This record gives sequence, C-alpha cells and structure tokens, in this order.
Amino acid sequence: MRRPDKSHFFILLLALSLLSACKRNFQYSVLEVKPLANDLNQQAIDRLTTIPQNDTFSFLIISDTQIAYDELEAFVKHANQIPQDSVAFVLHGGDFTDYGANFEYNLYYDDIKKLKFPVIGTIGNHDMLGNGRGIFNRYFGPEDFSFNYGNTTFIVFNSNSREVAFDGNIPDLDWLKTETQRAAKKKNIIYLSHIAPISLDFDQTKAEPMARLLSTTANSRLSIHGHSHSFDYSEFFDDGFPYLVAPTLLKRSYVKVNVADTTLTVEELFY
Repeated sequence: MRRPDKSHFFILLLALSLLSACKRNFQYSVLEVKPLANDLNQQAIDRLTTIPQNDTFSFLIISDTQIAYDELEAFVKHANQIPQDSVAFVLHGGDFTDYGANFEYNLYYDDIKKLKFPVIGTIGNHDMLGNGRGIFNRYFGPEDFSFNYGNTTFIVFNSNSREVAFDGNIPDLDWLKTETQRAAKKKNIIYLSHIAPISLDFDQTKAEPMARLLSTTANSRLSIHGHSHSFDYSEFFDDGFPYLVAPTLLKRSYVKVNVADTTLTVEELFY
C-alpha cells in the first residue's frame, strides 16, 4: 500500500485555511445562480418614502465597481461617516460585475449592504454577459423604471445597445418618452443609464432622437452615465443639455450632485 505524500496534506490544509479565512462570499461554480438578495432597487425606493423629502437635497453617484471590491469596501466606510441628513441616497451607474456571474453580484452585495444610504442602480453592459441579465433582474428588478424624490423624477433605463446586437430594442425610446411626459409636472427630471448616447456602444440610430427628447423637455436637468470610467460633465451635443459620466470606483472617486429647487451642481470627490 502506497503511503500518502505529506505534501498533499499540506496543500489541502493550506487550501482549507485560505477558504476559511476569506471574508468574501464563496461559490463552488461561476455558473451557480444563488442571489443573496432580491429587488434591491425597489427596497431602496421604499426606504426613500419613509424619510422626509424636499426640493433641496444631495445624492452620490458611483459606477463601474466590477473588480473594485477593495475600493467599494473603502467607499462604504467613507460614506458611512457622512452625516445622514446631508445625503439622500446613492445612484450606481452600472457594471456591478465583470462577467455577469452570480458570485460577482454577491461580492458587491456583501459590501453594499453595509452602506447606510439607499442605493439604486442601472444595468451595465458587463452585467448582461452570460446569464448576468437574468441575475440582475432577480437582484435588482426591472431594467427600466422611474421613482420620485421630492419634486424630482428619476428615470432609469437600459442603454446597453451593443449587448443585444443593436436590435432596436435598447434603449426603449417609446417608454422613455412616456415616462418623460408622465413627469411633466415635476420640477426636475434626471436620467440614469450606463452608456451615454455619445458612445458607439449606444445605438446611434437612437442617439439623436434621445438627445432631442432630453434637450427639448423643459424640466429635464441631467443625464447620468458610467461605462467610460472617467469623469466627464459637459454638453455632448451642443444643445445646452448636460451629461454626467461618473468615474470607475477603481479611481477611488465618486460624484456628488446637489439639487436646490431647479438648480443642480456637480462635483467629483475622492476618498
């Protein structure tokens, strides 16, 4: 009978110790679908209805947190030091994951569940890889939705056109127009989607109609995006309407937007 190699025992013990010491959620297969939570966006929106709302408020924006787990953990610790009454909520500009894998969503949730502010996010193009789109729907809910805070309507939608081979369905401009019209009596409309219309990953047959809709709607104030990983706040189409691109959290930076009645101010912050 062959005697076992002591090196095999050492390797096994080392592997077990690493797994037991790891603070991150662990899965045996990248194909496993086992969300740790459901309908996170609606849960966050429900939380907003329980707090006082007015026309002067601030919110934070983070984006592209895929692989930025250490930076996300640090952001949560940083944000939790911000006074509760100075920030209403946090928006996420998409790309929670790199490969659309369930364990990546779980790693994100492991950190973000510790944040004291409600978080509402849009789907990113990486979140649609593999079976990631279905997992996103279970974790966060619908891809296209809107919510109100005070006298401001936030319209959130899927703009990842390339991930559906530019089939004409994303973004859904008919839905976007309807939601914009429904918010006509609000003082402000703010839009959130992952890919900005200036990007070639956005269906360019829809870019001009969308830009025209936003710029000609009197109470539209800002369109927020992620994807390009660098901060940008400018007019993309020389039509007077501002677009904001939030940086990747890998840069340890985020954006704060201050709303005062119908006036918005934007600042990039570092931690």
